[in-house]
Amino acid sequence: MDTAQVWSIKIKGKDGISNCIWDICYSPDGSHLVVASGNLVWLYDANNASLVKSLKGHKDAVYCVSYAHDSSLFGSGSADKCVIIWKSSTLEGLVKYIHNESIQCLEFNPVTMLLASTGSTDFGFWTMDQKNVVKTKISARPTCCSWKSDGQFLAIGLYSGVISIRNKETQEVAKIERPCDSIIWNLKWNPLRSDYGEVLAVIDWNQKLSFYQSCGRQTGKDHTLGYDPCGITWFGDKYESIAICGSNRMCHLYSSEGVRLACISKQQSWIWCCCARKGYNQIAVGCQDGTLETIQLLLDPVNSFYKDRYAFRESLTDVVVQHLITEQKARIKCRDYVKKISLFKNLLVIQLVEKILIYESPHDDMKDLHYRLREKFSQQIVCQHLIIITNNLVVCQDNCISCVNFKGIKEREWIVDSSVKCIRVIGGLPNKECLLLGLKNGQIIQIVVDNAFPIVVTKVLNEICMLDISRNQDKLAILDVNKTMYAFSMEKKEILFQEPNVLSMTWSTTNNDLIAYSGNNVLFIKNEQFPSHRQYTKGITLSFTGTFVYCLHENTINRVEISLTPAVYHYLGNSQLNEAYHLGCFGLTEQDWKIIGRLALNKLNLKVAKYAYMQLEDVLILLFIQQLEERYKRGEWTDKDTVNNSNISIVLGDISAYLGNFTEAVVNYNRTSGQQHKIIEMYTDLRRFNEVHEIMSTNCDVNERKLLLAKNADWAKSTNEYRTAAKMYIDAGEYIKAIELSDQHGWTDILLDISRRLDKGDHEYLERCARSLTRLGEYAFAADCYAKYGDIENQLNLYIESHNWEEAFTLVEKHHVYTRKVYLPYANWLAENDKFEEAQAAFIKAGLQNEAISVLEQLATCAAKESRFDDAGFYYWKLSALCLDMLKNETITETVHHDLLEQYYDFQRKADVYYVYHHIYRFLHEPFASHMPETYFNMARYLTHILQFGDVAEVSKAAVLYTLAKHGRKLGAYKLTKQIYNKLQSFHLPFKMRNEVDLCSITLNSGPMTDSEEINPMCYRCSTINPLINSLGNRCINCKEPFIYSFITLEQLPIVEFIPEDDLSYEEVINYLQSDTSSSSLSLSKNVKHENENNVEMNNNYSQTFKISHEQENSMLSQDPFMAKLLNSDLISEAYSPVQLDIATLKAISFNEVIIINNSPLKPRFYKSILPDVSITQCSVCHKLFYSDDYEMVTLQQGRCPYCHAVKE
Repeated sequence: MDTAQVWSIKIKGKDGISNCIWDICYSPDGSHLVVASGNLVWLYDANNASLVKSLKGHKDAVYCVSYAHDSSLFGSGSADKCVIIWKSSTLEGLVKYIHNESIQCLEFNPVTMLLASTGSTDFGFWTMDQKNVVKTKISARPTCCSWKSDGQFLAIGLYSGVISIRNKETQEVAKIERPCDSIIWNLKWNPLRSDYGEVLAVIDWNQKLSFYQSCGRQTGKDHTLGYDPCGITWFGDKYESIAICGSNRMCHLYSSEGVRLACISKQQSWIWCCCARKGYNQIAVGCQDGTLETIQLLLDPVNSFYKDRYAFRESLTDVVVQHLITEQKARIKCRDYVKKISLFKNLLVIQLVEKILIYESPHDDMKDLHYRLREKFSQQIVCQHLIIITNNLVVCQDNCISCVNFKGIKEREWIVDSSVKCIRVIGGLPNKECLLLGLKNGQIIQIVVDNAFPIVVTKVLNEICMLDISRNQDKLAILDVNKTMYAFSMEKKEILFQEPNVLSMTWSTTNNDLIAYSGNNVLFIKNEQFPSHRQYTKGITLSFTGTFVYCLHENTINRVEISLTPAVYHYLGNSQLNEAYHLGCFGLTEQDWKIIGRLALNKLNLKVAKYAYMQLEDVLILLFIQQLEERYKRGEWTDKDTVNNSNISIVLGDISAYLGNFTEAVVNYNRTSGQQHKIIEMYTDLRRFNEVHEIMSTNCDVNERKLLLAKNADWAKSTNEYRTAAKMYIDAGEYIKAIELSDQHGWTDILLDISRRLDKGDHEYLERCARSLTRLGEYAFAADCYAKYGDIENQLNLYIESHNWEEAFTLVEKHHVYTRKVYLPYANWLAENDKFEEAQAAFIKAGLQNEAISVLEQLATCAAKESRFDDAGFYYWKLSALCLDMLKNETITETVHHDLLEQYYDFQRKADVYYVYHHIYRFLHEPFASHMPETYFNMARYLTHILQFGDVAEVSKAAVLYTLAKHGRKLGAYKLTKQIYNKLQSFHLPFKMRNEVDLCSITLNSGPMTDSEEINPMCYRCSTINPLINSLGNRCINCKEPFIYSFITLEQLPIVEFIPEDDLSYEEVINYLQSDTSSSSLSLSKNVKHENENNVEMNNNYSQTFKISHEQENSMLSQDPFMAKLLNSDLISEAYSPVQLDIATLKAISFNEVIIINNSPLKPRFYKSILPDVSITQCSVCHKLFYSDDYEMVTLQQGRCPYCHAVKE
C-alpha cells in the first residue's frame, strides 16, 4: 500500500522543548485539527499545518480533546481537573467545570450537544441547558470512552480491564470483562452497522485487538498486535478498516476483522494518538516527541472487467464479482490486502501482499458466479499490471512484460521500448492469446503469448492511456493522455476518426461499427463516419452490449439504456438498409421498424421489409410481401430493372397504394400507359369517388355521372358507409334517401346542407328536413326550413316546443291571429316554472281570465299558508282588479256579471283582511312594534268587525282579539278588554299567551269596569257615539253609515257619503260640483290643497288630495246646505241610504271638499268631508283613502302605495 506524507511538524513549548502529543481530533468537516500538547490546546489548519491559534486556559498537561458534531464547540480535558468548552467561531472559552481528579478522556455525543468526561474516579455528562455537571462514581480508573453513532450508549474503558456501557442516564446497560485484567487503553465504535450491528473495537495493553457487539458479546477472537497499542481510529468511506498506533513507533492499518494490512507511518518515538480525516484518505498521528504528521493513503481503485463480468475490491480485503446483465454478485473474502485483480473468461486472479490466488467458475455457464480456488502460490510480485489468460499470468513492470504460469514460474519475457501504460487481451486460442499494449511513447504493440517477438501495430504522438478493439478486431480505439480518442483501421492502417475530451471508450460487443465513449458526464454513441449522438450520464464506460452501456461511477456499475434510433436513421439516410436492419435487431421502437419496413418495400428489399413487419406482427403486410415474393419469382421484375421500367412502376404503384401513399401510387401507375383502370379501381376500393369522378369527367355526361353517383351511393350504403352514401345521394339529386339516412344517423350537418340546396318550391323536401331536424332537437334550423316556404303555424309550434318565446313573440307581432296559440303555452310554461305572476299576465294576454284568476288564487293561498299576509292581500287585490276588468266586457250575461261582482267583493274583503292582519302578525312575532298602540287597536277593531261575518283562512281570531285586548287596556278600554279576555278563555291558546291572558284577567278585576269615552268612535253623519265593538260591523249603529278608514293607521275618516238625484249623470254631477256658485265655496276654494284638479277618472296616475283652512269652518257650518240635508235625512230606516243631494246643493258644495271614488265599471261613489282641515289622499290605482301625512311618509319610505304596491314617482 502506497502512502505519501502531506505535512509534518514538531510542536514545542515556550522553552523550545518538544511536548508529548496526548490526543488529536478533526473538526467534523475536516478543515481543522485540534491537538492536545503541553498545557495548551493547539488549533491547526488541516490542509497546510498552519497554526490558527494556541488556546490557553489549562494549568497542567492537556490529555484529551473532542469536537461537537455540528462544529460549533470543542472541548479539552487536563490534568488540572478542568474541562473547558471552547467556541469554534471565536476560539474563546465558553464553559469550564471540574472533576475531583485529573481528566482522563472526554467525547462529544455524535447526535446531541452532550459531552461525556471522565476523571480518575468518576464521569459526568455536560449539556448546554444545565449549569451543574452531575458526576457518577465508577469502580476503577477510566482510561477512554466512545459514543455509539446513534448517541444512545457510551462505552467507558477502565484500568481494571472492564468495559462499562452506559446510557444517557448514566445507568450501566452492559459490562464486558476482559481476561487477565489487562488495561483497556482505547476503544472506538464503528459508525456504520455491520452484520453484527455496530461493532466496538477495543485495544488493551495485553497487546490485543478485540471486537464486541453493543450487548457485550465478542465477535471473533482476540488478535495479537505485538506491541502496546495507544491510539485507534476507524478509516475509509465505509469505515472498513482500522488504524492502530502504539509503542512500536508505527501506525498500522487493519481490516475490520483484525487482519493486519499495511504499515502506513513510521516515527522516531511512541505514537500516542491517531485520527482519520473524514472525506479524505488521510490519517493524522501524534507522537511522544511532539511530531504531528498527516499521511495520505494512495488507494487507487482496483477493478477488472471482461465482457459481462466486473470485479472490484471492497473493504481492502474482499473481491466482489458482479454479472452486469443479471446483476448477481459473488464475494470472495481474502482476509488480506488485495493489491490487484484480473478477469478473463471464467478465470479470476487476485494478488495479495505475499501470494497469488487463482479462481475459476464453471466454464459452461457464463452466468454462474460460483468461484472456486484453482491455484495459489506464495510470491511477492512487484508489477504495474497483472493480466490473467487461459493458462498464464501476464506481469508487467515498466517496459518488461513477463509470462508466468499458474505455479509462479516465468516462461517468457518481452522487453519493449517504453513503459507499458495499458494492456488489452483480444482473444486467441489457449496458450496463443494475443495482447495489445499501449506504451508511454505512443506505440501500440501486439504480443502473442507463444511468440517471442512483439509487433508494432501503429503509433500516435502522445502517451496512451486506454485501448479497445472492435468486435471483428478490424478497428482499434486509442485514448491518449491529452484525452483524444483515435479510431484506427487495422486493415487500412489509417485513422478513421478522432474525438476530443474523452475519458473512456468501449466498442460494442454486438455491432462492429458502434463505439461508446464518455467525457464531462456525457455519453456519446458513434456510428462509423456518421455524427455521434449523446445522452447525459456519469462515470466511465466499461462495456457496450446491445442497447446497454455499463458505466462505472464511484465504484458502482450503472446500466444505461441507450437508443439506437439515431444510428439506424443514419443508415437509412444513406440507403444502407441491411446495416440498419442488423443494428435494429438489438432493439427499436415500433415506429422505427415501421419506417424501416416502408423504406425497404419502396426499395424492393423484401428480405428486410419482411423482417421489419415480422417485428410489428403485421399479418396483412406480411401476406402482401409474400405475394410480392411470388411475383418476383414469376419474373415480373428483376434486380436489374430501374424505376422507369413499366413492371417496376406497377409494383411500386401497388406498394404505394398498400402503404397508403395514394398520390405516389397514381404517379407510379401513370408512368405506364393503360393503367388508368388501376387508379379507378384503387379509388373505388378506397371509396374516394371524387377522384373517380375527376378521372371519368372527360368521358361521362351529367346523367351518367348522377347514375354512377347513385349506384356508388347504393354500394356505399350496402357496405355500411352511410355518411358517404348520403353525400352521394345529395350529389345525385336523391334528396329523400339522403334525408332518411341523415335522419336515421343524426347527421345535422348533412340535413342543413340539403335544406340550403333546396328552394321554396320544394315543399316536400323542406318539410321532411324540418321534421328530421325537429326530431334531432335542432329547432332553430327546422324553423328556418318552415320559414323558407312560409309555414307560420309549424314555425310557431317549433318555437313553442323549444321554449324559444322571444322568436315566437316576434312572429306573433306580425301575425296577431296566433296570439292565443303562443301565450297559452307560454303561460303554462311560466306556471310550471313557478313564475305565477308572469303566468297570470300571459293568461290575460291569451284571453283566459279564468286561468289567470286560478293562478292568482293559488298564489294568494300559498302566501297565506306561508304567513306572507302582505303578499296574500296584494294577490287578492289583483284578483279583485281582474274581476273588474272582466266586468267591463259588455258581452257577458247577467248571471256571469252577478257572479263576477260577488267575486270582486269577496276578493276585496280578503285583501283588506290580509293587508291589516299582516301588521297584527308582525306585532305578535317580531321583537319590535312598527306602529303606535292606537294603530294596533284600530286594526284589531277593524278585523274584529269584519270577521263577525265570516272567517278568513289562516287569520287567527285569537291573535286579533289578543291584540285588541292588549292595546285596549293601554288606551283605557277596560270593559272591552275584560270582555275579550273572558272570551279568550274559551279559545285554545299557546302556552305563553294563555298565561298572559289568565294573568291579565285576574289583574283587571281590581281596575275600573268602564271604557274611556275618548276612544269610542263617533258617526260623522248623525254624531252618534258608537260602542267599540259593534254588532253591525264597521258602520254606525244609528244611521247605518259605513265607516271609512285611513288604510295606514285604520283611523276613521271624517267623511260622509252622498248620492246625486237619480236623473243626473256622472258628467252633470261633476259639472255642478265644479260650478262653485256660492261665495263661501269660492272663498274656500282659495284655501284648498288640490293634488289634481283636472283628472278625476280612475285611470289617472295621481292621487286626489284636499285641505281646507280653519278660518272658514264656522261659516261653512252656518251656511252649508249639505249639513241641512244631513239633519233632514231619514236616520231611523233599517236599511242604509246615503244622503241624496239635489242640483242646488251640489252647486253649493265646494269641489275641493268632495272625494270621488270612480272605480269603473262600478258606480262612482261621492263623499263629503265634514272636517275640511283634514287632508285626505286617494290612491289612483286601488282607490283606498289615507291621511295625507301618513301616505306621503309611507310612499317616501317604500316608494309605492302600501296597499296595492303601485309605484309612486
